[in-house]
Amino acid sequence: MRYSVGIDDHDSPIAGCTTHFSTILINYFIKNNIKLLDYPYLIRLNPNIPWKTRGNAAIKFSIEFNGTKKELADIIWEKSIDYVKNVSKGLEYNRKPGVAVIDYEKSDNLYNLYLKAVSDIIPRDLVIKYSEKIGAELRGYRGVIGSLAAIGFRGPITYELLTYRKRENWNRKREIDISSVKAFDELFFPKVFANMDYIKKKPLIISHGNDPVFYGIRGLDPNILIKGLETIKTNEKLDMAMIFKSNQATDVHIIKTGNRVYQTIKDSCIVDDIKVIRGGDVIIKCLNSATLICYKETGELNLATKNLMHGDIIEFVGSIKPSLEFGEIIEIERIHINSLVNSKFANPRCPKCNGSTESLGKNKGFRCKKCGNKFLGNKMIIRIPRNLSLGIYQARYYRHLTKPLFLEDLDNSFKYEYIMDFYIIYNSINNILYSN
Repeated sequence: MRYSVGIDDHDSPIAGCTTHFSTILINYFIKNNIKLLDYPYLIRLNPNIPWKTRGNAAIKFSIEFNGTKKELADIIWEKSIDYVKNVSKGLEYNRKPGVAVIDYEKSDNLYNLYLKAVSDIIPRDLVIKYSEKIGAELRGYRGVIGSLAAIGFRGPITYELLTYRKRENWNRKREIDISSVKAFDELFFPKVFANMDYIKKKPLIISHGNDPVFYGIRGLDPNILIKGLETIKTNEKLDMAMIFKSNQATDVHIIKTGNRVYQTIKDSCIVDDIKVIRGGDVIIKCLNSATLICYKETGELNLATKNLMHGDIIEFVGSIKPSLEFGEIIEIERIHINSLVNSKFANPRCPKCNGSTESLGKNKGFRCKKCGNKFLGNKMIIRIPRNLSLGIYQARYYRHLTKPLFLEDLDNSFKYEYIMDFYIIYNSINNILYSN
């Protein structure tokens, strides 16, 4: 029988990772001759949820298993409990791991649930109804939401290679040869992305904290990511690695936008006023009363918003968040500048002394502030130099789901390319790790 499996919420603030547990589980299945039908999938869900785990990701994979859904769910759940008790310590930190198993042929029936999980908040009761409708086997509590939703994924994909540390190294500082990361990134760009910050000259691939992930490299071709595993040098011998298909960098969170708190919104704004606060963050007031915030950390996007002015017209993508000061605020990740104000009306100069003037009222003329001369005249047009251009500005450190501007057509990314079978990639990974 063929089944699809979803897994979520196996990490904790001090240890563990859902992808790490999934890699251990996949290795177990392969060693026991249980066949994977495809790559495992790393599925990012709604990035705006405040109670999300670190990356708000769930895992899905599909296998051939000689047994029932219940038997398969029981096997995975037993291993889940062992992991969160003895590895991640997740139960001590109120983690609620979840597992979902359904018939492989029913995966597409969960697409709408997946879209909702990427764009909104899902109550557990709704997931229970979905599971009953399609005959899914669920184990766990809150984690079943992401588990079942991840199974419904379909759409454009990217890839990520995740590497894992030996357990005795989890508390050690990660050290990586930056020149090897840079060489890999420069050689294969734009087939790889979000791996280096060339402004601050630091790698973006290293994980932080005590989790088992050492680094993750993102790209469009698993064959290239394998070259990264061979090229990138670390200060310790890696324990495991796995390549996942993913919805990262696909803008899927914009497919279904909304106007409620914790949803992603896509809308337009006629700028009313801007204010720079808190050491560089920018508040943008729109004429329709919406309030946008652009954080200093967004880099070039933040610099662009500082140069907006009254009357400019932009489109924006952002997250709706509650705010004590504003009621609601929209944290923007991208703007498209459609129109810039490049001129303004000003009082004419005095014809006698060229001094500045003030208006005496509608159709009553002007008075010179310097010499007092009164005269009739018209406002003059002054051109405003702008440090902006029309087009798109995006945060330097974009979120997992945000598509880099250079990835224009993911649907056709692999039209003329040969992508290796999962088992070829899997064996290549192990050959590299065990030969070092």
